[in-house]
Amino acid sequence: MNADGMLRLLAAEPSLLPSAPDGADGKAIETRRRERHDCLRCGEPADTAAIVDLHEYGKCWLDLCYRDFIAVQNAN
Repeated sequence: MNADGMLRLLAAEPSLLPSAPDGADGKAIETRRRERHDCLRCGEPADTAAIVDLHEYGKCWLDLCYRDFIAVQNAN
């Protein structure tokens, strides 16, 4: 599933996602995951972090709780 499809599934507004730094790597993703962020979909604490390329918005963080992460994976 591409980033646009994922955001439609989550009913998320792309302009509200926080920007991810250029050149972010696995270490940056792990650091983000350990920080306190809310799940984009439900507002619960996020367990996962990913970087999605939203073209017109650039690379953004996608923070999801485990339940919503699995729901997105299963919809793929």
